[in-house]
Amino acid sequence: MTYEHPGRLSRRNALHLIGAASAAYGVGGFYAEQMLEAQGWLTAKSRSPVRFPKGAIVRTVLKDVDPQVLQGGATAWHEHLAFGYASPPPPRAAGQPLARAPLMETVELVAEELRQAAFDGLSGIVDANASGKSGREPDQIEFLKQVAAKVPKVQILVAGGPFKDPYAPEVVKQSVDELTETMARESIAQRWSSMGEIGTSMKMSAEERKVLTAIAKTHVRTGLPIFSHTEHEGCASCALEQLDLFESQGVDLKHLVIGHLTDIKPGSEPLGQTAKAIAKRGAFLGFDTVGHQMQASMNPEAGKVRYVLEVLNAGFEDNLMLAADFSQSPQLKANWGNGFSTVLVQFVPKLRYAGVSDATLRKILIDNPLRFMSFVPKKA
Repeated sequence: MTYEHPGRLSRRNALHLIGAASAAYGVGGFYAEQMLEAQGWLTAKSRSPVRFPKGAIVRTVLKDVDPQVLQGGATAWHEHLAFGYASPPPPRAAGQPLARAPLMETVELVAEELRQAAFDGLSGIVDANASGKSGREPDQIEFLKQVAAKVPKVQILVAGGPFKDPYAPEVVKQSVDELTETMARESIAQRWSSMGEIGTSMKMSAEERKVLTAIAKTHVRTGLPIFSHTEHEGCASCALEQLDLFESQGVDLKHLVIGHLTDIKPGSEPLGQTAKAIAKRGAFLGFDTVGHQMQASMNPEAGKVRYVLEVLNAGFEDNLMLAADFSQSPQLKANWGNGFSTVLVQFVPKLRYAGVSDATLRKILIDNPLRFMSFVPKKA
């Protein structure tokens, strides 16, 4: 017998299929209903449909698409695909990071991970830059194109721009205006959907300030959205300092995410203080270290759930964004983890249990990323 991937199912057909499987294995209809309800956010109706400006697009690694193409599922707006994953992971030397496989040898592995993530409700994913260079390596772009061709149900997007200090010599030697020119040019050549992750250290260096200024100017020039990195050890002041700089340079805060806010240490400030201050000014809140263990911060997921509830109770559901910042081979579905849909299958059920409605989850997982990612291109 041949089994085909069911793709998107109607509720009736899904219940029929689940019910048939449940009967075959002696599982009652009640459990079949529960299995479907676990993805209730995916079929929930938006309370206020997203409206996109005329000419708005989402730029994928292959082509520009209408934002509505991604409304069938969640967009993971800050992850890492071009990372040299392996299954099983190579042995890890004491005190050393996991070794990476040759990138182009991982195309099918990552493609299969994304097929499974699509089954969990993923519609789009952004590959974040994690180097000190202004642009992406050519082999990374080729890798993403090959994966995209194998997984048409998931839109693959490229993010670019220098990560954080220390930077490559090509970045250090350029002035703000020269770096702006370089990134505007590379963003077109490499089909960037956004600039990210753009980081600063616990104390912003002069070079980081220069780069953030150039990022802001590139945004004003091109319209590209921005998502940032604050240190995983937790740095509330860093988040506000980034916001101040971007706002002073004319960045449209509706296309800015201040990242890693869930890494702020519990007890270091009143719960949600920094996030609520950022949301009041109109930027998105990057809760982008959820759904798996983050060694640098080690903030428990239960605390992150309380953090989300605090922000929602303050009325900022329009500003909240969830992602995993996924980058570890052991966390692949092929190994011992939940893969690129870890937010959907590991963290979202905790929010549903805590009482967050499916309509709100749909806004957070589908609508908000699209409002952030969609932009009207300007002439670079």
